[in-house]
Amino acid sequence: MATLRFTFPSKVLRSQAEIRAVIPDKGEDCAVLWVLHGANADCNEWFHDSSIVRLARQYNLAVVSTSIFNGFGVNMAHGARYADYLETEWIPAVRAVLPCLSEKKEKNFVAGVSMGGFAAFRLAFNRPDLFSRAGAFAGSIGMPMIFERFERGIQPGHDDFYHAFGSYQNLVQNENDVIWLAQRRVKDGTAPRLFMFCGTEDFGYALNTIARDDLRMTGVDVTWIEAPGTHDFKIWDAQLPAFLDWLEVAAQ
Repeated sequence: MATLRFTFPSKVLRSQAEIRAVIPDKGEDCAVLWVLHGANADCNEWFHDSSIVRLARQYNLAVVSTSIFNGFGVNMAHGARYADYLETEWIPAVRAVLPCLSEKKEKNFVAGVSMGGFAAFRLAFNRPDLFSRAGAFAGSIGMPMIFERFERGIQPGHDDFYHAFGSYQNLVQNENDVIWLAQRRVKDGTAPRLFMFCGTEDFGYALNTIARDDLRMTGVDVTWIEAPGTHDFKIWDAQLPAFLDWLEVAAQ
């Protein structure tokens, strides 16, 4: 596998965008897993805290990440325009550097952990032409519920919620509302298949089960796995082989 780190001048972010990737040694039209990190992390998280490099080699899979910091993958109320970056600039810019990456929808997947799980589902539903499947590991999928509970003092949170979304109204019935988006994608027949995992001792377990049920009620195909564990890569990493098998990328 070739391991790469590079930046490119993002017109959307008006700064250097950070990229981390592993690419198969041989092959063209490579299947690609685009991954997004959790809060208080960056594009190195998946590569430092999981076995994704070893598994990428085993599955002959390219893996690409980028830094969205604590931006939730949205056009922040007070910050960078990460939604525009992810939806229009990130993938074409990386493919320009790495033309071996497949442009076929059926060979492109997106996944994220925690905050990145929300960003991954949001991206997949806003750009269903790009991805056939999306995965979330303890993803903050039900952000309207999370934000509301934070505002009411029921659930711990931080000012990053306000920086990203500004208000609860910016999370409902718009491009930041994953459940609302799922309904629209089911209606137009473009909904990607979804994979969700959450540890049973994770602080977000209850909200994850609610988001799972809400997504299934829209008609989206959701594969759900749970296992004992809390909110960290130790438990998420153990589920990566099952996730890659679910992607139907043949192991070498």
